[in-house]
Amino acid sequence: MTMKKFLLFIFIGICTECLSQDTLSTWSFGLVGGLEQCGRKLNHTNDDQGVVNQWNALEKNVWRLSGGLRAECKLSKHFSVLTGLTYVDRGYSIDTLQDAGLNGMQFHFRYIEVPMGLIYTGKTCGKNSLFASAGLTFGYALNNALYYRKNGQSALFEMQAISKMSPLQANVSAALGIRRAITTSANVDLYLSGNQALLALAEGPLERRFYSFGFFFAVTNHF
Repeated sequence: MTMKKFLLFIFIGICTECLSQDTLSTWSFGLVGGLEQCGRKLNHTNDDQGVVNQWNALEKNVWRLSGGLRAECKLSKHFSVLTGLTYVDRGYSIDTLQDAGLNGMQFHFRYIEVPMGLIYTGKTCGKNSLFASAGLTFGYALNNALYYRKNGQSALFEMQAISKMSPLQANVSAALGIRRAITTSANVDLYLSGNQALLALAEGPLERRFYSFGFFFAVTNHF
């Protein structure tokens, strides 16, 4: 079974379980999107800190957009579980690499992710309430690309960033924000969220694990 099918079966199974319940009104569905700063944490398997420092001096964080679908089930007055399907674009940049005659290098590693988490919503004050969430995210790599400009030219070149990108990814995440009721059945969430990869981007002595932090919104409606 391919990983695409495996992730699809997970998502369908979750949705089937929720739709089989009599309390369908406890479920909310909607959209989520945001802007996050992405970077990577480096580790050398042989503890060569010199190599780590060299690449840390070159590779810089970048801002990326992400978005997708959200499904949330209310378990009690204060607790809910969430899942969904999200497109993310992780990566980093290298501003200059003069020895190779290149600059403006942008690395893109694109995933489809399935989040699974728990949300705690505090006491409602008017139409607003504070909430916090934590969970795991499982991702499947779609593709990777390196974009760069050659010095003195305006042409933009594209190539594959790495040849042996690990197809699977797992992350831990946490969020803190405000939930506001916009109608009797719809909510909008505004929140800050952080994400840390548990698995390396690819096999090799120099391990890169992505992390990100950003501002997000989610609009959901329960039926």
